[in-house]
Amino acid sequence: MNWFQKPEYPVKAQLPRIEHHEQLPEGAVELARIADPNSERYTIFFVRQGKYLSVLEAGSWLLKDGTPRYRCSQVDFPLGVLPWFADALTEFRKPPAQGGLHAGAMTSADEDVEGEMLCIERAMNAGRGVGGYTIVNWSRTDHGKLWKNDYHPQEITFADNFLYDAGLLDLIKDLGEKYRRGEL
Repeated sequence: MNWFQKPEYPVKAQLPRIEHHEQLPEGAVELARIADPNSERYTIFFVRQGKYLSVLEAGSWLLKDGTPRYRCSQVDFPLGVLPWFADALTEFRKPPAQGGLHAGAMTSADEDVEGEMLCIERAMNAGRGVGGYTIVNWSRTDHGKLWKNDYHPQEITFADNFLYDAGLLDLIKDLGEKYRRGEL
């Protein structure tokens, strides 16, 4: 019996792994950062690597015994994810009567965004008791895969209150407009 998920689409080569948000690879540029209101630890960083966007969730804290810890996770997308996400999220949230997904839908159709297959999924308990949305990149395998030859798509989840109340969606829209104007 095979427990490994198989990719539905061709898998792209990994972008350079960013181990620390303050030590970016040569040529990488931080576009923006925003603190996650659901965590005292984590900040989200948007980093351009050529034609791609790496979204980092980075933070540090102390263990109970005083030992310092640092974590930096990375999810990669084409830069076109910025305007796509804002538009796709608007469509995802439309009621069925206005042309949205059927009632109870939890995931959008996969869409080709600059050669990578992306979708949005509704997430439960994405923050402290709130829902949210996950951006899934079916064209890239997770950087932190545990087993060789295992495939798990890259994905990141944002809580509703982070998107709508704490300014994340506005930041993404702003970056998306800059991308459309060729300013990124």
